[in-house]
Amino acid sequence: MHQVQRFLDLISSYSFNHYIYRILALIAFIISLLVSNLSVANLNLFESSPTSEIASCPSGHKMYYIGASPPKHTPIETQSLSWSAGSITKDFTFTEATGNKIFNINFPLAVDLNNDYGQPPFYGSVNGVTSSALNLSHDSTSAKTNHILNISINRSVSKTGYKIQDLDSTKVNYYFFSFTPYIEQVDVSTNNGKLTFNSIFQTVNANNNIVTAREGENCGVGECNIDTSWNYNIANTPLSLKHNNTKREINGAHIVGYSDFYFCLAPPKLVVKKVLNGTRVNDSNAKRDQFEIKVTGGSVASNSFTTTGTGSTITSNSSNVINLAESTTYTITERVINGSMLGDIANYNATYTCTNATTGSTTVMPTAAMQYDAAAKTRSFTIANTTYGDEITCTITNGPASYTFSGTVFNDNGGITEAQADIRNATIDSGAYNNTLYFNGLFDTTETGIAGSTVSLVNCADTTTVYATKTVENSGSNIGRYQITLTGFELTGNKTVCIIETNNSTNPAYSIRTTTQKHNLSLGEGNYVYSDNNFGRVVANNAALVLEKEQAANDCKFTNFANLTYSKNPLSSSTTGAGTDIRPGQCIAYKITATNRANIAIHNFVMQDILQREDPNNPADSTVTSVLAAPARAAGVFSDGLSNGQNGTIKTVSATLPKREKRVFYFNTQYGSTQSK
Repeated sequence: MHQVQRFLDLISSYSFNHYIYRILALIAFIISLLVSNLSVANLNLFESSPTSEIASCPSGHKMYYIGASPPKHTPIETQSLSWSAGSITKDFTFTEATGNKIFNINFPLAVDLNNDYGQPPFYGSVNGVTSSALNLSHDSTSAKTNHILNISINRSVSKTGYKIQDLDSTKVNYYFFSFTPYIEQVDVSTNNGKLTFNSIFQTVNANNNIVTAREGENCGVGECNIDTSWNYNIANTPLSLKHNNTKREINGAHIVGYSDFYFCLAPPKLVVKKVLNGTRVNDSNAKRDQFEIKVTGGSVASNSFTTTGTGSTITSNSSNVINLAESTTYTITERVINGSMLGDIANYNATYTCTNATTGSTTVMPTAAMQYDAAAKTRSFTIANTTYGDEITCTITNGPASYTFSGTVFNDNGGITEAQADIRNATIDSGAYNNTLYFNGLFDTTETGIAGSTVSLVNCADTTTVYATKTVENSGSNIGRYQITLTGFELTGNKTVCIIETNNSTNPAYSIRTTTQKHNLSLGEGNYVYSDNNFGRVVANNAALVLEKEQAANDCKFTNFANLTYSKNPLSSSTTGAGTDIRPGQCIAYKITATNRANIAIHNFVMQDILQREDPNNPADSTVTSVLAAPARAAGVFSDGLSNGQNGTIKTVSATLPKREKRVFYFNTQYGSTQSK
């Protein structure tokens, strides 16, 4: 503000007892100007300050501008600067498909406000002082910080700043005395800001972050503008400016304005890092694994780096900062190389984390597991929809692939107690064995693990090649459980492995299996955990198959087996052959019922029965010979090749006995007509 205007404002604010004093004061002020070799006529001839540095962003960075005179920059988003008088904060939102960018202006401190030109802060132009600016006017009550201006952006910015208008000082001459109402100062040292200055009106400190008006040097509109700027800053961090009055000898109003706010967002950036957890699978001088990381996509040139180091040491483990393009998908790929040879990344497990320093970004960060390419022997993941301001860091962690095989050897009794277990109980539609969990080959919640077994991981083609053997837990809450862990190096070249369970007890209580003894496992690429490889067993009394044998004496003349009355009780011999009696020369029909009370089928089921045969050498075994007799047995059921009149072993064809089903077999025999003495 010009000196004369400010002086007139000053003297009008004081109460003088007599009008003549005001005239004398004005005369004294004019004389002092003449003494200083100045005149009112040449007050507007101060040398103008050099053109202030125009707000600018680095080449290729996107500018977001708030003000009345946008600079020429590509790409750029603009909006006008507006303000509700007296408000202390406002958000300016740039709405974009890639996420809203929010620029906040905030005054956490503002004291000694002067309302002569409007309620500060207010937007507008003050005649001869500021132009299209956010203005604050203060009274000079003391040397102090008048206000603090904070700006923040919800993105990590490459640069931000604004223009400061009318930072100056003045002197007031009263009679033959000079007074300094204010010396304005701005300070951006807190966050390493930078300031330009005009040497005619201002001084600057060595770090170019504190500018102070020269005492008594007063500038007009546009003459002493300052550009303030900050380089890189992370999202949502306030950038602070303090406006100070460094000297006060008399009261006087002073105005400062802020305009042309802007911030810059760099193109999306990416850094990829590599971590090795454990030693290399191959680590000899002739063959040492190193990891190559490559970033491809969009117009970015293929960017890669290859680690160095030995054992568990990884050096050269980070890419340079890679500039990306907006709204583009990029692929990060890793592979193993041994000099000029290509290794297989499947020998290593892989996890990764990707973080974005920019909050509120719409960039699609990867969440799925890395994809394995068996042909190229690589793993990769993608980042999509990148946007300005993104600062993405991805860390890939590898370790020798550790395969884990686990399971439980369990009592597959479905909750049937030992007291209920009965090897003769063939009732499946009621009672203990009307149970869908019993003998189903599954480790159900009602069942427990059992001790006494060992589990071995072997080569399926040659089971004598044993990779590891574990004894199952023999006590505690994990009884029956086992876990085998091997590195990928130990299983190199294997596409399948087998797990075999054995019970080495001389008299194992759980002697009957409900599952196979051997599990064949295919080692899938990228899959290192093989759980629930369980093995079921039951005690002998809980065996799946129950065989019941019944007999009926007959005169060898019946035609339908089902019409006879069968008994499980032994037949007796008499001369009459009445009822259940049997006498030489008569027939005995047999009914054998096979019940599968388990919840899994019995495959390759064969029932066989040996007919009685007199053995002179062992007369105690049998004193009579029996032979097959009419009627004919069911067709397609038996495979023993015996005909009526022949003695031997009755044998059925191999068949499947479905779960929880019964099957009945009939045949007739003729009791020997003579009996040895």
